[in-house]
Amino acid sequence: MEPPDLQSVTIAQPDEVTNEVVAAFFPNFATVPAALEAGRIGVWSWEIATGAVTWSSNMEAIHGLPPGSFDGTYAFFERDVHEDDRGRVVQAIKAALHSGNPYWVRYRVVPRDKREDCWIEASGRVVFEHGVPVRMLGICHEVTERIRLQEELRSRAKQQEALAQLGERALTETDIEQLLNDVVSTVALTLPVDFVKVLELMPGDTDLLLRAGFGWKEGCIGSIVMSKERDDYARCILSASVPVVSADFAAETRFTVPRYLHAHGCVSGMSTIIAGQDGRAYGVLGVCTAQRREFTAQDSSFLAAVANLVAGVIQRRQLEQRHELMIRELRHRSGNLFSQLLALFSQTARNSRNMAELTSNYQARVMALANAHRLITEAGWKSTSLNELLRLVLGPFLDRTSFAGPHVDLEPDPTFSLSAALHELASNAVKHGSLSTPHGRLELNWSVAPTHRGMTLTFDWTERDGPPVRRPRRTGFGSRLIGLVIERQMNGEVHSTFTRDGFSIRMVVPLTHERWPTRAVDAATQSESA
Repeated sequence: MEPPDLQSVTIAQPDEVTNEVVAAFFPNFATVPAALEAGRIGVWSWEIATGAVTWSSNMEAIHGLPPGSFDGTYAFFERDVHEDDRGRVVQAIKAALHSGNPYWVRYRVVPRDKREDCWIEASGRVVFEHGVPVRMLGICHEVTERIRLQEELRSRAKQQEALAQLGERALTETDIEQLLNDVVSTVALTLPVDFVKVLELMPGDTDLLLRAGFGWKEGCIGSIVMSKERDDYARCILSASVPVVSADFAAETRFTVPRYLHAHGCVSGMSTIIAGQDGRAYGVLGVCTAQRREFTAQDSSFLAAVANLVAGVIQRRQLEQRHELMIRELRHRSGNLFSQLLALFSQTARNSRNMAELTSNYQARVMALANAHRLITEAGWKSTSLNELLRLVLGPFLDRTSFAGPHVDLEPDPTFSLSAALHELASNAVKHGSLSTPHGRLELNWSVAPTHRGMTLTFDWTERDGPPVRRPRRTGFGSRLIGLVIERQMNGEVHSTFTRDGFSIRMVVPLTHERWPTRAVDAATQSESA
């Protein structure tokens, strides 16, 4: 039986409706009407034969309607049901009229003024006379808060399950690339969102590489998409202690939205740092949606938990690789140490004029290697800060040396090689250069940038206010040693300049990505994503 399209109805007085319906449902409870009113439970009656629809006085408030706006028609009620639930409500009414079974349905009303969904739970029964349905009586109750709590519990359970599964994979998965792919797909399905990104903070702590992702255009993975030098969004995320949440990028005043987010039609987003143990971030974990969305505190906590899990995986894999490296290096260096020392002695002796000079030079060079070795081993054979290495080599002259450059970490092998080159430069500056005079100064500047050879360190050593210098007629052992370690061992470049202002040298060396284990993509060949 089709519900009639009522054009005229009779609206009874609220008390009459309440008493009539309550009498049908609760015949033995005289105080029930007051309890229903206090609990914001409305009652309704529908006379099928005459088409009369009646609501209690609080039904409009329950439905979020202005007082007096309900016109008493079935068509009004049907239009007030959310379009996604309307068919289900009509079908439930038909089934009750046909079978005589109790009527129960849960539905949303039409959204009003961008409010959250308002959920109504309605139940009732059909009154029959001589086998014919003549009336439906029922109650309505707003259950928005209950629905919200149920959804939150389901969401929390889903997120906890996702974290548990990721944690289990993290304990067994040795391929970090595969794990990152699992992370982005799991986050995308759990929240759910249109885009997920894992950004790696590159050497130099400036550029952010899209290391893994979900939903991005082809070619974006492996590209540098943000830079702290150009993007205040990157600075905002990396400096925040909690996830940075934006419900509407178009309305943001805290930062400018990067181009790659505009290019993908991102409207809302949430990002958090992947924190490292040394106070430096490994990178960023973030999500975006193509539709406006209000991320909850629960969503924020879930994203932060996943970011912490990723950080833990990176640290664990670093530790494993460090142990592998230590074992390999011990075997390698124990076999090569004596031959290295003999070769160094032979070269030093060949370029020394007397025993005193041989002893002094050889001792200094061995001590430089020993200091670099101590710096690495005391740190647990992990990456070493370039700034720390410079301060170790130039300790007696720090008051006459200026430093300018980003934080850069070096793997053990590059640390040994660069320390040898720096020692030779410092020794030459003390003997013949700016550090040989009381007022001489030393300026050290470095930068990191992607090139065709990968992330590259450009290091400038500039001597000021020293004695005039000129290019030597023959290349000394110190210069040959610098060329050996920089050009051959580190596959870099050396450019020396001799002027009346002083000696300067530029060393350009490729860097390994020292903080994230293994690489699936070489980011250096990628340009910033449009």
